[in-house]
Amino acid sequence: MDQYLLGKIDGRTFCDEYYYSYNLEIDYETFSGVELKAFTELSSVSSRFSEFREDIEQHPGVYFTEKGLRLKIQETQEKLKAESPI
Repeated sequence: MDQYLLGKIDGRTFCDEYYYSYNLEIDYETFSGVELKAFTELSSVSSRFSEFREDIEQHPGVYFTEKGLRLKIQETQEKLKAESPI
């Protein structure tokens, strides 16, 4: 998430990496309820992200834009920080 928000990777790269790490490699039982909900919501957005304007225009409400992805990542980070005891 940090790499994306810092502009070091693009939306497609973030979504691909998120899929490989979260959807395929994570033990969901290690998450708190807040973490699980936040990551599940982010997964929903990242799996329906499209960088193609045609997708967004032809299928309104189906795909998320770069702006929608960024907002969900920021929201997820805020939820996780609030959950963290630090």
